[in-house]
Amino acid sequence: MPLSYIYFDLDNTLLDHNQAESKSHKAVYNSFPVLQQIPLENWLETYQEVNHNLWVKYQDGEIDRHELHFSRFHDSMVKMDLPTEDSREIGVTYMEKYREFWDWVNQAEETFGLLSKHYDVGIITNGFKETQLKKFEKLSMHRYTSRMVISEELGVLKPDPKVFDHATDLAGVPREEILYVGDSYSSDIVGGLNAGWKTAWYTGVVGKEETELTPDLTFNDFSDLKAFLKIG
Repeated sequence: MPLSYIYFDLDNTLLDHNQAESKSHKAVYNSFPVLQQIPLENWLETYQEVNHNLWVKYQDGEIDRHELHFSRFHDSMVKMDLPTEDSREIGVTYMEKYREFWDWVNQAEETFGLLSKHYDVGIITNGFKETQLKKFEKLSMHRYTSRMVISEELGVLKPDPKVFDHATDLAGVPREEILYVGDSYSSDIVGGLNAGWKTAWYTGVVGKEETELTPDLTFNDFSDLKAFLKIG
């Protein structure tokens, strides 16, 4: 059955979150002497570990978003034996810098725009509502779609079936006519396949990992997605 609708993940699929995160951490590191007591790479490694564990707790409902935002910097500084008086200010500064560095993944804008001429397209994201809406606005994504499903509004996170069922209803087409393009195997590929959708796993930013389920396409260059869809 032919495709009728294509959903894309946002972070690290359309928007290069990793690059923005790296640049904003470097800017914050250079602005706060307390962080400069340790090498930048050690700070980044600790932060990413702490942040990942807090996101798992958030996904499991153990903490709320406000605790996540505060604790990821505070707890990272505690783990590195740094004084924490500036942790809240560091968190605020990070978010300000992070917004400055939002940009498209290489070839993503061209591909997203091209596909929007041939298919109905939309976005599904796990991020926080106000941040993701600002990303949508910053990159002028309204040129290509008006639909963005934000899991926070549904009270669950991908790969919860509620997210994909809701997105299916919004698309208004049979499940088997939907393709989901995303970078996260656990959230995007598993969620999409379990929903009865076709899936395309983008590995150009985050990379591949060992998996049990097989997506319809695995690619690290958007030209491969266009070739798969026989467009462009």
